[in-house]
Amino acid sequence: MREQEAEQPGVEHWQEAVTRRVRALIRTAPLHAAEQGKGHRHLNLERVDLRSLSLRVLDVVIEEMGLGGGASRDQVEQALAMMLRATAPELADEGAVVCSAVLGALLNDGDRRQAFRARYLDWAGEAPVARELQFHLLREVELPDGSWVLRATTEGINVYTGMLEVDVQDAQVAEEAVLHAQVKRGRIRDAVRTAQNARLRSIEYHESLRRVLRLVERDIAQVEWGTDLERVLDQARQHLGDRLEAEAQLVGMVTARVDEASSEDAPRLAELIDVLQECQARHMGLHGEVMGAADRFLREQERQRFRPRVRTRLPDLEAEVMQPALELPVRDLDGMTSALLRHLVPGWARPLVYVPQLVERLLASPRRSVNEDVLLVDAELEDVEAIHPWFTDEDQVLVEAVLSGVGTSGETLTALLGRIRKSGGTERAEELLVLLALRSFDQAAGDAHGARAVPVPGRLEDRRFSGDALRLVSTTGAGGLQGATSASGQEELP
Repeated sequence: MREQEAEQPGVEHWQEAVTRRVRALIRTAPLHAAEQGKGHRHLNLERVDLRSLSLRVLDVVIEEMGLGGGASRDQVEQALAMMLRATAPELADEGAVVCSAVLGALLNDGDRRQAFRARYLDWAGEAPVARELQFHLLREVELPDGSWVLRATTEGINVYTGMLEVDVQDAQVAEEAVLHAQVKRGRIRDAVRTAQNARLRSIEYHESLRRVLRLVERDIAQVEWGTDLERVLDQARQHLGDRLEAEAQLVGMVTARVDEASSEDAPRLAELIDVLQECQARHMGLHGEVMGAADRFLREQERQRFRPRVRTRLPDLEAEVMQPALELPVRDLDGMTSALLRHLVPGWARPLVYVPQLVERLLASPRRSVNEDVLLVDAELEDVEAIHPWFTDEDQVLVEAVLSGVGTSGETLTALLGRIRKSGGTERAEELLVLLALRSFDQAAGDAHGARAVPVPGRLEDRRFSGDALRLVSTTGAGGLQGATSASGQEELP
């Protein structure tokens, strides 16, 4: 029978406290189950603490969630290998097996990665009520580039931080207040540790809110706008706005201390600024998603409510198809194997090149060597003679002399080419003359040795070059000839 207690606002009765703590304790059960069941494995794990390895896995996964999409199995295996070498060096070569065992315990591989389930008594009501708690600690998801990563759920982050069943919004506010006091008092080392905990809370809140938004896309019937989602979004907008304002104040306070910080505190202050700015960026992005949640709800309602409904019930492939098929004799199953595989095995597409990642790598600047003073010498390379310029000094002198003889009345490009040939000039000298003429046609490029090309009616008559006719006019005393330009005066080289 429930004890009679005075109703005081803000006071938690023992019934609520017991229920909350039981739920918190249940979420650690997979870690204890992995430790208790290690004796049934073929490896001798007597010197290995699977609970410690499980917490290290959560540590790596949450850290990578703060940097990107999540942690790969290779990253987790490398982290656990260091712990195995310290506690059980004889298992160093079995790191992949131990890693699979730990991940299997956290992903609930024993129950096909379904949610962990545990029954408990809820004492919060008038009488104890038996309930079932369902939760996940880790999930393995596929990224757009086809790779698979591990991500921690809200419950997994709570298990790691050791603050189970604490409201994440309240925890963020409290940690920011502690961080503000630590920075103000100059306790930079403690402030960095508090900021890292606040970063974990930021990731936790991000995942919890994203889970609500993903639920809208999965099944709109599970969400009530007026009673559930609208209240959650209003609270999220208010909370994120407060967090962004508080984080901006903290960044300004820490930045002001950088100039007068000691050599010991300066690196810690820089790290503190990086953590705070990372939290700012995450909250800013999440605030944008929350602002667009109402439009997303309306789009999903239109898409899900008005889509065609399937009148027939879809079969349970495992219970109604696979298991009966496995119970059939081989002679009966042989004729339907192809049909079963066609229906049970999904289509597989060959992995394609992830174009954004490829472009980013191709456009990335070359990596600089660690020691820039060291020159890399390749034995395959040989010294070659210096490459001589295409146009010789004689060509340049001849073309300059021809252009300097152009008067204010000007000469056509055809006539100038003829003078080059009569003077014994080479074909390269002719090309140099044409290129200088084309260059001088652009007013912004300047003249060519005191001459400027202007268009004239007709076509260029020459055995090597074709295009519009040009006249080169001296710019010395030519008045407004420098402004005479036209896009049609370009000549085409063969």
